[in-house]
Amino acid sequence: MTKIEHIVVPVDEWGLAERTVEFALRVAREFTAEVSLLHVIPDIMTMNDAMRSRVIAEVMQYRGEVRDKTGMEVRIRTGEPALEIVKYALLERVSLVAMPTHGRDGASRLSSGSVTEAVLRHSPVPMLICNEPERQRAGHSLDRLKRILMPVHTAAAAEPILPLIAGLARQFGAEVVLYHDERGVNDVGESLEPPEAARSLEECNQRLTAEGVRVRRVQATGAPVATDILNKIREMDVDLVAMTTHGRSGLMRSLFGSVTEAVLRHSPCPVLAARCHAGS
Repeated sequence: MTKIEHIVVPVDEWGLAERTVEFALRVAREFTAEVSLLHVIPDIMTMNDAMRSRVIAEVMQYRGEVRDKTGMEVRIRTGEPALEIVKYALLERVSLVAMPTHGRDGASRLSSGSVTEAVLRHSPVPMLICNEPERQRAGHSLDRLKRILMPVHTAAAAEPILPLIAGLARQFGAEVVLYHDERGVNDVGESLEPPEAARSLEECNQRLTAEGVRVRRVQATGAPVATDILNKIREMDVDLVAMTTHGRSGLMRSLFGSVTEAVLRHSPCPVLAARCHAGS
């Protein structure tokens, strides 16, 4: 079982981040983990004196407000948000990045969908992503974690996230639902031959069962994968969806898109996502 030891929550708009911070603290308590809050600001050395003074004053005020609400200190980095979050995760030996998002581009530097997706494509560790507007719109509560939906493509692709899923399911007493079809699914629309898909599904089932996790299976309906997963989240009252992504960019991403990114843009529940290893 993968142990969560350090969770970082990038924070920008406190109203957007508050519930994600609370959820991260709940997870941290189960694993006796540390939680850090991170705020990324523009490079103040490129600013004139007046602008630099204003930004510093705003940051100090923000840190004070968060400290008053949570008793926690906000750590500050300067630079491009996605890059600084990834660097922080590497330098501080982070186990999990828990990130609130608008699920779209916007004025917020840290919380826009493009920043979240950029972090996901480069993060060295799994990410717990909460699309706050979708969560609020659906009335989804973060107060429970009883059902985890996990789309299965290959056992190799599941490897970066399967131990973490087992750990969360055991700690919270959650059921894991393995979503599959006869040909397997992945985040860029590629498929497997039926025998290989069946072997991957059974391997994931056996590994989770061996960890004492309750498992059941649900078959795809034939609808587009992202749409089908989003429908299952709502129909089955899912509390967390766990997915892997190939982290592709450029031409491959424009041609195939990403099921994982489509789900996190519209999911009413948090998405636990990790990058696949090359070749999986």
